[in-house]
Amino acid sequence: MVVKPLEHTADVGFLLEAESLEGLFQAALQGLLQVMFQNPPQGGRRRRRVALEAEDLETLLVRYLNELIYLIQTKGFVPGKARVRLQPKEGGFRLEATLFGEPFQEAFGFQGEVKSATYHGLSVAREGGRWKAQVILDV
Repeated sequence: MVVKPLEHTADVGFLLEAESLEGLFQAALQGLLQVMFQNPPQGGRRRRRVALEAEDLETLLVRYLNELIYLIQTKGFVPGKARVRLQPKEGGFRLEATLFGEPFQEAFGFQGEVKSATYHGLSVAREGGRWKAQVILDV
């Protein structure tokens, strides 16, 4: 799994790379955590389940990241690890994830609010046998 910061003039972005589609969504969580925290949790004792559907992988990735942002900033739950399962379904895709995390803590070194994941510059594609994505966050 690879997460690289992406230079962008107005917002924050990152490039993701993984062997599997599930790994790509796990990497997206890590990318978000790197933007939001200096010392994010690496897992956690608490669990949350998330189920989302979308007509395409790009929309599913944006919905997933926005759900994570909501859980962190509104519910005070910081997922440090995710077990992700993706399934094709008629008309799109379904994501089911178990998130392992901790309550929001000062020790995580919160670096600032993220408004949302955006569709600007968004891409999800399989290239050379690996999954790659580009994500821009509105901060």
